[in-house]
Amino acid sequence: MHPRRKAFAQLDRDGNGELRFEEWAIRTIEKFEGADANGDGLLTREEYATSAPKPRKKKPACKC
Repeated sequence: MHPRRKAFAQLDRDGNGELRFEEWAIRTIEKFEGADANGDGLLTREEYATSAPKPRKKKPACKC
């Protein structure tokens, strides 16, 4: 499955093939809460840095 389709399917919690604002926002809230290590409702620079997307693995070059 294409990565964006997989991401869409994970966000589409009710499975209707469309995203409501709430479905999109839930992911944002979960990401924020996951980064807020001390649970104070604020992100320090250090906490924010943990929310960065992981770098994609590069496919090896073709050795044709």
